[in-house]
Amino acid sequence: MSGTPAHPSPSSAPPAEPSAPAGEQRTAAGLLGIVVAQASFLVAVMYFLGAVYLTAFYSYFRLDSFSLGFGFAEMAIQSLNVVTAPLAIVCVLAVLIARHLATSPTPATPSDTDEEGFQERLIRGLVRALRAVARAHLYVVGSGLALLIAWPWLGVFRWAAPLLLGVGILLGQSPWAASRVTDGDLAAPQTTSPQAAAPPIAVASRTWSRAVPVFTAGLLVTWGLSLATGTLGEQEAREAAANLIRRPAVVLLSTDRLSLAGPGLEVTDLGAKNHYRYRYTGLRRLIERNGRYYLLPLGWTHRTGPTYVIQDGGNLRVELFPGTQEDREA
Repeated sequence: MSGTPAHPSPSSAPPAEPSAPAGEQRTAAGLLGIVVAQASFLVAVMYFLGAVYLTAFYSYFRLDSFSLGFGFAEMAIQSLNVVTAPLAIVCVLAVLIARHLATSPTPATPSDTDEEGFQERLIRGLVRALRAVARAHLYVVGSGLALLIAWPWLGVFRWAAPLLLGVGILLGQSPWAASRVTDGDLAAPQTTSPQAAAPPIAVASRTWSRAVPVFTAGLLVTWGLSLATGTLGEQEAREAAANLIRRPAVVLLSTDRLSLAGPGLEVTDLGAKNHYRYRYTGLRRLIERNGRYYLLPLGWTHRTGPTYVIQDGGNLRVELFPGTQEDREA
């Protein structure tokens, strides 16, 4: 018998503890990165649109929105004023179509049977329409160019020209733009060998044919959104000026006479026995920031109306009242 000890067989080794697959960890990290990137992009867009909206709104009253001291969160929240019913409908339909394209396989053209729900048929119809529009993207770009030529006569609809150009370019980069298959089928994917490395010329060609058009379309869409947001802000400023009497009424009480004069502004001398001798009525509050009141007289007009900036202090008292109460201010 040999004295050499027997080595334990590999099968007798203790089993390794199960661990999470590396693929799942990478998937979770990638999903978190995508969520963070999309959230950051969304917040940046909200800040941009909010800044454009506030600039257009307060510029109508000869004020600089950045001098009012709005923070990042306030700018982003103001972008919600851009959300209207038609825009909400378009966003919901876009989300439904994107979800349908991401979750549904690529079958042959389906038939509209009774088993297929109304929502599914509606989404499929919208997808067919989107593919048809994508194949006609050159007409969309041409419409945008025609609107650019008619730019001086577009007025408040100038935002449509860059928006059509950007959307047309984006549709031209979709896989449906050059597809000639039926509406129910997707374009056949191009199969390439994973080992085959693209030559430098092909990489440069792909950059010019994909990255540059997408970047250009993004700039055009951003331009169109900024024009539309600015138009909306100015329209709401005009509406606020037309309904100035509904805004909070302001009464100024001062120890000394103020150099205020304007249409609709009234001054009352309460007598020397009162600490606040002079009372000013006929004012409406536009906004208040850090103790400063930005006021408009009731007869304010965009052409000649003044905007008062009043700092609340020891010799001045500001009183606020509900709007549409002009007859009770005296």
